Amino acid sequence: MATFKPVVFSSAKHLKQDGTTNIKIRIYHNSSTQYVPTQYYISPNQLLKSGSIAEDAPYSEKLNFELTDIIQGYRGVCINLGAKRMANMSCIEVRDQIVAAMEPDYEFIDFVSFAQTIIEKSEKQKTADWYQTSLDALCWFYGRKKIDIRDITANRLNDFKDKLSVAGQSGKPLSSGAISNYLRGIRALFNKAKIHFNNEDYDIIRVPNNPFVKVKVPKYRRSRRNLSIEDIIRIRDGKFSTGRANMARDVFMIMIYLMGININDLYKLKGLVRGRVHYERSKTDTEDGSKFPLNIRIEPELKLLIDQYSDIAFLSYFRRQYCNDYNFMKAVNKGLEQVSTELNLGVKVTTNWARHSWATIARNKAGIPKADIDFCLGHVNNDYKMADIYIDIDYSIFDKSNRAVLDLLKK
Repeated sequence: MATFKPVVFSSAKHLKQDGTTNIKIRIYHNSSTQYVPTQYYISPNQLLKSGSIAEDAPYSEKLNFELTDIIQGYRGVCINLGAKRMANMSCIEVRDQIVAAMEPDYEFIDFVSFAQTIIEKSEKQKTADWYQTSLDALCWFYGRKKIDIRDITANRLNDFKDKLSVAGQSGKPLSSGAISNYLRGIRALFNKAKIHFNNEDYDIIRVPNNPFVKVKVPKYRRSRRNLSIEDIIRIRDGKFSTGRANMARDVFMIMIYLMGININDLYKLKGLVRGRVHYERSKTDTEDGSKFPLNIRIEPELKLLIDQYSDIAFLSYFRRQYCNDYNFMKAVNKGLEQVSTELNLGVKVTTNWARHSWATIARNKAGIPKADIDFCLGHVNNDYKMADIYIDIDYSIFDKSNRAVLDLLKK
């Protein structure tokens, strides 16, 4: 079992200007030592070797009482952990558990506050936005901005799901896809909380509940996002009323010509190598942590647009106008919304439609095998991960597939 003792450090770097130093509680456990600072300061010579405050120190009796009370609290944490768990814990782990357990709100875990830290650390803006909208919907349902994680139960989540199907924050019922999106976001944040607050190795379970076991999350069904060849040609040949809409038209076609490249990857392209675009698809990781490499030949249709938007460097116009890929995507989607309206397409086209449209035309009109389409889109197939080690990538499959699709757009 760990032992505890008040100590002070008297070296110059530990002394305040008034000559006092902080009283720390030394934790000794498994042949290692850690220190936890307290709120109390005294002169170094006022702490006896026994760990008690000297009688001539101001408020010595009160200090001794409160330090004893702190140590008793520490011992109580260790008793709750139990000798068996303590034996396997390092001194640092014991210290961290004591510090956490001594917090006034240790039993209360604010799910909203924790989720906000995850949102702030999210590298991808789209992920952060997804988490934030899911969290906002949950706070709206609970009617407060602080939610004890233990209050997130299966019954409450099912009520939340039912409520959204009747009327959401806007007063209108949500589709099953939107409800699924919210629940999956909350589930992702909840699972991160369990990982953060629980330590199964030592049976420290601060978040014991698992409400999603009894919550049926509606299946997300992708809505139609593909355009016909005729509509793509209309977009390509259209002349629109604003510069942003015309720019969005060109970006959409660049994405088609690059086999449905993701808008974020398009923004980050560096240049050409021997008439080809090389990049690693950011959205898909392989099991060894590397990115899936793509290598696309620049077809004549694409070269015209690349030249148009590469005034200083490769596609420099986009990076000069938009400071990051997220703002670029927002601008293009706003432009595509205007394109959709002016052409009376009957749907709200976004950048995602380029990828879906390329794949649909490749399969249904160009007769390209699904396996080759999967390969061209940069999807990772773990069923063939061993074969991929031995088989070189044949990018001529890219060239033949893409040319077949682009030839259908010549009409």
